[in-house]
Amino acid sequence: MQKKTYALLLLCLGMLSLQAAFYSHVTIYNEDHVKFTVYLNGEKKNDEPMERVRIINLTQSYYKIRVEFEDSSIPPIERKIFQLTDGHGSPVDATHMIKKTNKGEYVLRWQSQTTYPGYIEDRPTVVVVNSGGNTVVRETTTTETQGIVAPVPGGVNMSFGVPGGSISINNGAALVPAQTTTTTTTYSSSSPAPVANSTDCKGNILSTSDFSSAIRSIKARSTDEGKLSSAKQIISSNCFAVDQVKQMLKLFAAENVKLDLAKFAFDHTLDKGNYFKLNSEFKEENSIDELSKATTK
Repeated sequence: MQKKTYALLLLCLGMLSLQAAFYSHVTIYNEDHVKFTVYLNGEKKNDEPMERVRIINLTQSYYKIRVEFEDSSIPPIERKIFQLTDGHGSPVDATHMIKKTNKGEYVLRWQSQTTYPGYIEDRPTVVVVNSGGNTVVRETTTTETQGIVAPVPGGVNMSFGVPGGSISINNGAALVPAQTTTTTTTYSSSSPAPVANSTDCKGNILSTSDFSSAIRSIKARSTDEGKLSSAKQIISSNCFAVDQVKQMLKLFAAENVKLDLAKFAFDHTLDKGNYFKLNSEFKEENSIDELSKATTK
């Protein structure tokens, strides 16, 4: 009986250890509209230079960070120790700002942080958030981290039942409850061209899994006509980033169908200033010119 109880205790301790595997997040931005790329431990985090980058679900307490600017004349920022914990070693959701000093040098400065952030489900490791003029903000789904508690540093508190009774371990330290995390994604168009009869998109931003489901739904149709119909139906009630529209265009081979969809999706796109990215999906110059005319005055 004692052996079984001891084994159960070890198992529960192991489960507690797994549950307490917390993650850190960080947002890095600047207000000078200077675009940059972030490297953590030598790994490139955002594919294209951006003015604001959010990186989530990081599992280390410290990283080596390097920030390279799109303007190569600006010296990169490097830190051998980039801390993503508080003074007690607890994980954080931190915000850092890239700002220019009085000497004209760009530096990375800590702005704020919250402790014990939950794991953000159904999101990529890197969430790129571009900032600029005419910013449009949409709130995504809320993810609740259930069944995870974080002991205050130095404290252990656990209670569980065993045959014939229960075992409780408590050294007096309080527990931090699991949190509900809301991720807000901001899309912007720094200098979008004015569009005749355009309206601000008022639909929802699809989560990663919802967008994947949408792509599968479109692929399931057997003809281009059916795929186009499904794509338009999905687009009409939601809001999309240009990169997502680009993924949809890749589902079609016919130039005229791609052009039709690209025109239709414009009013439902948040970062209209990036619509030029779709040009690479067309083989004919006439198609690019026609799309440009349809999306500008």
